[in-house]
Amino acid sequence: MIWIMLSQAPSLEYWGGLKRDMLGRGRSMVTALFSGPSSVVVMWNRTLSATTGTYSGPSVLDITNDGIPDIVVGDDGGTLWCFNGPDGTVHWTFSTGSAIYSTPVLEDIDPDPNREVAFTSYNGNLYVLEGTDGSLIWSRSVGSAYNGSPRVYDINLDGEREVVVATRNGTYAFRGLDGTPRWSNTSVVSEAAAAIGDVDNDGQIEVIVADNSGTVYALRGTDGSIKWSVPTGYSYGSAPAVEDVDGDGIMEIFVNFYNNYTCRINGTGSLAWCVYGYSDLSFDGLESVVIGPDINGNGTRDIFTADYFWNFAAIDGGTGSVIWSRSVTYEVHSHAPITVGDFDMTNPGYEILFADHDGYLDVYSATDGTLLWSYSYGGPVGGCCGSGYSVIADVDGDTCVELVLRGEYDAPNLYVIRSNNVGTCDYLGYDDPIAVRERKGDVLRVEGVKGGLRVKGKGTVRVYTVSGIKIAEIKEGYIGLRKGVYIVEYGGKREKIIVR
Repeated sequence: MIWIMLSQAPSLEYWGGLKRDMLGRGRSMVTALFSGPSSVVVMWNRTLSATTGTYSGPSVLDITNDGIPDIVVGDDGGTLWCFNGPDGTVHWTFSTGSAIYSTPVLEDIDPDPNREVAFTSYNGNLYVLEGTDGSLIWSRSVGSAYNGSPRVYDINLDGEREVVVATRNGTYAFRGLDGTPRWSNTSVVSEAAAAIGDVDNDGQIEVIVADNSGTVYALRGTDGSIKWSVPTGYSYGSAPAVEDVDGDGIMEIFVNFYNNYTCRINGTGSLAWCVYGYSDLSFDGLESVVIGPDINGNGTRDIFTADYFWNFAAIDGGTGSVIWSRSVTYEVHSHAPITVGDFDMTNPGYEILFADHDGYLDVYSATDGTLLWSYSYGGPVGGCCGSGYSVIADVDGDTCVELVLRGEYDAPNLYVIRSNNVGTCDYLGYDDPIAVRERKGDVLRVEGVKGGLRVKGKGTVRVYTVSGIKIAEIKEGYIGLRKGVYIVEYGGKREKIIVR
């Protein structure tokens, strides 16, 4: 059996909410040019209010309509901040009077051309603000919304978007335009965010919630009724990560539980497997699964997960077998601790990024879990509570990807860092790869070999530098290239290739 790497649609370089998108996958496949801690340059940083937490993660997208990305994040003092991406200038703030643990979602929620911001506060309210100036559009009481990060989607397929949030008091859907309640299901309660998608490929949208009793629910987007439920026997589920990892047309759902189990639930409503040992959650964290690339080449996307303490692992998304596991030097403690992407060009594969408990940004190889490098962004070594979120996004609109970090209460800093590889930071975005079975004679195979590229199969391959300059076209055969990183395009798809 032969496997090759092909691709899906290109990823946009933004981070619009908890774990990046409505499916909660938590990855961003982009080409960036970090090359270890010596390449890190701090663009700017700000100290946020934090007495017991600061669990709100940063979201990155242009919401002020100036063509420049913004960074939006909440703090423990109840303030939602909107910063200018390039320099940290404050565009606006909004105060709720109560801690904001929610990660804001940045989306066009109502029919106007502007983007809005949706988030919850510890006071039990869901807020929707105008992105341009932070003014309140509407708010609704949703009960105890501890880590309740909203989702925005047209869940009933009526052409209007809804705002969906899971809380300790139930799961709620509101009309995006004015906050009119669409439905509520008070029997499905959760500390964590929901995920949204057509998980069973029936043409309808489901809202996926892992509730506090350990049951995973698929709620109908039309009315919030239960389509199916899968009890796991565990408790306090994390925010689900949802994707069709094996290419069968049905999505899979991955959830971590407080009892130190990671489980896969099939999109039609059956329990596939659970793995013990890499998800010992904290009540305030609810560390969640991230779906990454296929690192073991068996045709199925793999998942990455970390617990509250020192353990993290790569797990085969199809079989549930552990590909590798590692113990880290410092604790992992956040409810979105892992980000998977490609941002260190000295490493031939993908990387795992997380901000640990002692105020370090840690970068590991996704292929085998090897620690590549660390960078300190504040917090006492051996002390408490510097951990937080780390996301990959273009914060200044120059097509160069930056890293955005937010620490916890011993290091309540928002950091934006870039690579110092000046002049080479432009990238040509490439597609998020999946492994597919080769068909005889009708699928190209492109591989980096010593000194160049080898192409097999039918069709034309275009070769670009990472800055987007086309340098060659090739059909079946070999082309010599200097050592480096290239983007190859064929069949409407793009892929990263390293030539050694």
